[in-house]
Amino acid sequence: MDIKIISAVVLSGLVCASAHATSINMRHEIVPEYDGQAASHSDRIEVSHRFSNGIGFGVEAKWKSNNENAFGELSGNGQQSNISYRIKLSDDLTFTPQYKWESGSNKLSHQFNFSFGYKVSNDWSVGFRHRYNYEAKVDDDNSHYNRWTFSAGYKGVENWSLSTSVDYTFNPEASGPRWEDKQSWFSDVNFKGEYKGLKSGWNPFVEFGLKPYKSGDTYRFNGDEVTANDKWRPRYRLGVKYSY
Repeated sequence: MDIKIISAVVLSGLVCASAHATSINMRHEIVPEYDGQAASHSDRIEVSHRFSNGIGFGVEAKWKSNNENAFGELSGNGQQSNISYRIKLSDDLTFTPQYKWESGSNKLSHQFNFSFGYKVSNDWSVGFRHRYNYEAKVDDDNSHYNRWTFSAGYKGVENWSLSTSVDYTFNPEASGPRWEDKQSWFSDVNFKGEYKGLKSGWNPFVEFGLKPYKSGDTYRFNGDEVTANDKWRPRYRLGVKYSY
């Protein structure tokens, strides 16, 4: 997808949302060279808003470098749109169903999510999200998966918000193993620190995560020898969120 198309999507989101209180999230992701795996760089910008009645929406544009340079040969990396509705079940518990649509040059994904958020105390919060993703591909078989995300946040450090999340993905049998010879396994680990001491609406943040990759070793799965994710590599993210 051409980078100009991505820019147009973001600008459209800004125009549509400018009449309301809005959050803009910009992020650069770095996956360094590791264990023979090439380095990669990608970026995204998201515009989101939630109305007082609980309805929320977001639009997101993504692009990536096609070489190992941070801003080398850039190309589009897909775009997303979502709509959700947050229901306040109690003073401390919320429930949010969401539909997300994602498109790329050779695929179209539909995601149906629901999440719970619980405020344990003034400093601690926890969350859970279930995601069903169906992906229609060009010149390839369609696929789907289910994913659980467990998260926790802490605000007890002055001017800082700290959080962590873990993803566990359930692969259908036709998609092969998620980890070694296991059909379902952990698929992402992430830690985030966001600074909230600025009074201008800007909140910079950093993230450190682990993502799986294939070492090349083979595993027995349903009678076949297959390669699968079996090791972890580091991932770093730098970004800033602006709310107005």
